[in-house]
Amino acid sequence: MIDQEKIHCQCFSEDPEERIKALNQLNQNLSHISKKQQAWSDLHNLARDDSNKRYVRRDAILALGSAFKEISNKEKAWNDLIELANSEDSYVRYYAASALGSSLPNNSNKEQSWNDLIGLENDVDRDVRRALVSALRFSFSYVPDKEKAWNDLIGLTNDVDVHVRKTVAFTLSFSFSHTPNKEKAWNDLIKLTNDMNWRVRQTGAFTLGFVVSNAPQKEEIWNNLIELTNDKDSDVRNTATYSLGYSFLYISDKQKAWNDLHELTKNQDSSVRREIADVLGSVFSHIPDKELAWNDLHKLTNDEKSNIRASAASSLGSAFAYIPDKEQASNDLHRLTTDEECNVRSNVASSLGFVFSHVPNKKKAWSDLIILSKDKHKGTRESASYSLGKVSIYKASHAEEEDDYRRELETAIEFFEKAEPEYGLYGPSHFCLPFYRSFYSIVFGRHESRRKISRYEDIELEHTKKIIKGSKSKKLLLEAVENLANALKEIQNLDSLDIETTKGELNYYRKYCDRAAELMKETEESAPFATMTMRKGLPILDRKLKKILEEIQKKAKIACKESKGTDTEEIACAISKEVQNWEISSQEEMAFNVENLIFTLESNVPRIPENQYIFNRIQQIREQKDVPKQFGIVSTIIPLIPKIYMEQTVSEIKNDIKEIKGRVDYVIISLKPGIKEEIEISVGTEILGTGVTHKITIPLQEISYSELKEDLEKITGTKIDKLSKVPKRLANKIKGYLLLNDKEDVLEKLI
Repeated sequence: MIDQEKIHCQCFSEDPEERIKALNQLNQNLSHISKKQQAWSDLHNLARDDSNKRYVRRDAILALGSAFKEISNKEKAWNDLIELANSEDSYVRYYAASALGSSLPNNSNKEQSWNDLIGLENDVDRDVRRALVSALRFSFSYVPDKEKAWNDLIGLTNDVDVHVRKTVAFTLSFSFSHTPNKEKAWNDLIKLTNDMNWRVRQTGAFTLGFVVSNAPQKEEIWNNLIELTNDKDSDVRNTATYSLGYSFLYISDKQKAWNDLHELTKNQDSSVRREIADVLGSVFSHIPDKELAWNDLHKLTNDEKSNIRASAASSLGSAFAYIPDKEQASNDLHRLTTDEECNVRSNVASSLGFVFSHVPNKKKAWSDLIILSKDKHKGTRESASYSLGKVSIYKASHAEEEDDYRRELETAIEFFEKAEPEYGLYGPSHFCLPFYRSFYSIVFGRHESRRKISRYEDIELEHTKKIIKGSKSKKLLLEAVENLANALKEIQNLDSLDIETTKGELNYYRKYCDRAAELMKETEESAPFATMTMRKGLPILDRKLKKILEEIQKKAKIACKESKGTDTEEIACAISKEVQNWEISSQEEMAFNVENLIFTLESNVPRIPENQYIFNRIQQIREQKDVPKQFGIVSTIIPLIPKIYMEQTVSEIKNDIKEIKGRVDYVIISLKPGIKEEIEISVGTEILGTGVTHKITIPLQEISYSELKEDLEKITGTKIDKLSKVPKRLANKIKGYLLLNDKEDVLEKLI
């Protein structure tokens, strides 16, 4: 139960830690809080209070942006955000701009809201202006008067800061598809490229590059950009060259476009050559004449300007897989490792990590990275350490032996640890370090590692989630490792659990691992070596699970042995026999195991008042949908088996069964063709000398699995006297279907 009054009091506490606790409570539970207006006021006060730490004010503002849609008095809520956007603290204004952008779609007066945002565009801080322009981008599609909104954006193209102008260009390109008058909007963009003010022309060059994917005039855009590469202003020229990289993919005549790019590699303006060096890396795979493109890139690695060599070094990493002369490309990277300029060496370190799988001499590449990891320049060290971590992951993904796999994974973590202090909070190692630490702990760790994984999960992985916004592959990989971490948490106390509860925990473990495997399929193309490394770890994880299952089976055998010579021998040994057939499998298969265990109990325990407590527990299992909890109930039944009251001796029961139970004569399983395919089970019986045939049909969609057809082909048309002779996967499916459809009497004859 959420105590909102307590949270409200904490917001005004003199203890800053109490205010932080209140903020966290409001952040996590806002949708469940009844007095939302009070919660809004509390968040607003936390955001306004300059005695709070900056990150507290930031999180309070972001929470306001998320909460806006749930607040009834939106006019007051909007005004509260506008007040924060006019704060004296630029840090507060920046996050208030973001909150306004996320709130506008939920505000009733969208026209006025847009005007409020435009009115804030004269902020003295460029980062605040950029945040406001980004808010406009996400708001444009919701504004009724889009023509006025478009003109407002055009009016922002003259900002004094290039980063703001670039954001304006991106916003214009994003908004272009929503403008009702495309012809006017297109003419406005062309006018930007001809404006007297160089800042406006530069914004126009940015915009043409961003808008090309949605504009029908792709060839015209290309020609305009080529013309702008001859502009009198250097900033306009290099921006136009930059935009050509965005446009190249969308131009149909690639040969003509390539000819234009080739000429720019010889441009006298070094800023243009620097940009074309970057462009070559991004479009290399689409260039028709890769031999000529490679020669151009090779020449640029020898340019007299260090920033051009740095760009060329970076492009070698992007283009390497498509370069025809990989030996020479490797030599260029090796030569650049000793470049006098640190930014060149840093880019080489990054590229070596990216291209390692393709380089002919991997030993030399590794040696170069080791040397660069000891460079005097901080940025070079961090790039090299990060690349060494990536290369170690590559090696782990190709390891043949488990010891080699483990060693390479440990080496990767060591290098990511070295890169972490260098990179700081937002370096790529900040994702890789907790990610691979977590995965390593899951696959190889014991209890100490499990405690560590909880710490990584609660602290480091939470930070990582904030960092990976926009990276789908990283989000999927993180979700995969979180599933594995959850699996680990489920069995932390495994050694202290009894047999049946352990089975339940084992099943939970497998459920999370199955989900992780599904996620890995989605990341195979975008993050192949990370995915391969994780996939190689799963068999090791399965071996750990197998050991647990073997222990369960061993204990079940002991229980059977101890019951020898007693009336409970048959049931104890039947359960042991059932458990011996269990395997590490999916949630569905483990659920079938529960059903089979219940069936064994119900078939063997006499239904008399003295045993009613057993059947009460069995009913609890049936009512419980959560498999681990089902196992927990079963675990309370197992110790009671020796105390079961047997009304008759086992031998007497067997004699009675022979007298009253029908004998299975044959079972024919066949596939019925047609629009609706079915399995037909024909059971022939002889009861008291009278032949009776009973037919049951099972629709294939009810028991579908990937290998069904293969299993059916093995037994179609064959007479079978026991279901145990049916392929195990099919047998489990049939068992499950019969149990779910109250055909336990038939199943009893088949087992």
